[in-house]
Amino acid sequence: MSIFLNVLIFFTHQFMKNKIMIGFYLLLLLSFCISCNDDNISNKNIIWKNKICGKSLIYDIGIGYPVYKNTVVFHSTPEPWGVHQSILFGLDINTGKEKWRLTNTDFSPKKDLQFNCTFGTYQKDNIVVACDNVYAAKDELLDRYERYIYSIDIEKGKVLWIKPFPAEYRRMGNMVRGVGQYAYVNANNYNKFSLLRVNIQTGELGSAFDLTNDDLPKEISSKNPIFFNCFFTPIFKNNNGDDIVACSLSSQYSESPNDLLTTLYVYNLTQNSKVYSTPVSLTEGSNAWINYYNGKIIIGKSHTVYCYDAFENKKYWEKSVLLNDGVGSGSGNDEIMQVLGYDNLALVYCVDRLVCFDVNTGDIKYNVLSSHSIASVVDDIIYNEDNNDLVMRDVFTGKILKRIATGKTEEGFASTRPNVVDGKVFIHNGTDAYCIKAWGK
Repeated sequence: MSIFLNVLIFFTHQFMKNKIMIGFYLLLLLSFCISCNDDNISNKNIIWKNKICGKSLIYDIGIGYPVYKNTVVFHSTPEPWGVHQSILFGLDINTGKEKWRLTNTDFSPKKDLQFNCTFGTYQKDNIVVACDNVYAAKDELLDRYERYIYSIDIEKGKVLWIKPFPAEYRRMGNMVRGVGQYAYVNANNYNKFSLLRVNIQTGELGSAFDLTNDDLPKEISSKNPIFFNCFFTPIFKNNNGDDIVACSLSSQYSESPNDLLTTLYVYNLTQNSKVYSTPVSLTEGSNAWINYYNGKIIIGKSHTVYCYDAFENKKYWEKSVLLNDGVGSGSGNDEIMQVLGYDNLALVYCVDRLVCFDVNTGDIKYNVLSSHSIASVVDDIIYNEDNNDLVMRDVFTGKILKRIATGKTEEGFASTRPNVVDGKVFIHNGTDAYCIKAWGK
């Protein structure tokens, strides 16, 4: 207000001295008011924010802002070197005020606390299951890694159990999914891939299934490859109500080490039996991202999207994302980074754009510029971080409806998947936990 008054007094004085200057100062005053109005509009998007870390070092990954009743969980890692000293916060979803916190000592015998499960954790009501993401080479010593899976009651702010991974695995934990009382996590020792199953109440850990080269299609097993990585879908059901999972298994072989052999492997967890397996790609050294939607499996690898039936060995379509239409890279350096399904659409995120296909036909619906940060789709709106802003996008047209930035002196939003619950969007930047109004709220 004092700045506004000073400008007004100055304007009046100048007007009395020189009427010719009236236009200039009127525009100056008008631009000042407009700037104030824009700041007010921006602030109206934010329900609350809480500076949970003053050192600008909140990690991008975390455990995904799980919500239960009136609690939402955020994390910070203010000392991300040596033994990571992290804090897990339970915040009130309506006010952002702290309800509880957990630190490294609460997770003993773990010493290093990173919350680095890259592609998600599993939540069932008040229980969240997370784990260490370990990426050790075939002959690397494991002493430098902690290898645990653990469970948290996010209503009470209490660690329920902590279990070590079996010693035989060297790569594990980049994603946790689940159904009911069981969570599933991928594990690999290069000669064998396992989908591990853990009881979320007790922490009892075992194997849902194990795969070796003998279980792969002949086109791939004949090359005697080693297992490189695996991604898997959320658990889905067939018509009999059985729990099904689909995995994209990538393998390397000595004759062409830059290529990854990709297998689609579909497994019935209820019947403990294979549904089918099929080779997807025998070339290109890229991750094979996978998702399930409405009876279909969507796989994105390098520059190609594949769509398969979820219950029988049938490929519906295969399409390239190299469109060369002037949008984004479009000419060979735009790797596929994420695939989603929603309302008969296959959403394919490349490095700097979003390509949308009709999931039934493979026809292109749109191709728009976009970051590839992990997205959530809720009530026909895509939410993700884009160029440090939170973007809300129409899923059917690709059009950006709203772009929300942090303050001018603050760090931008993290490239994590926002959690959208009851009209609230939860996300963080380097220092603050944010609760933002969802589209239309």
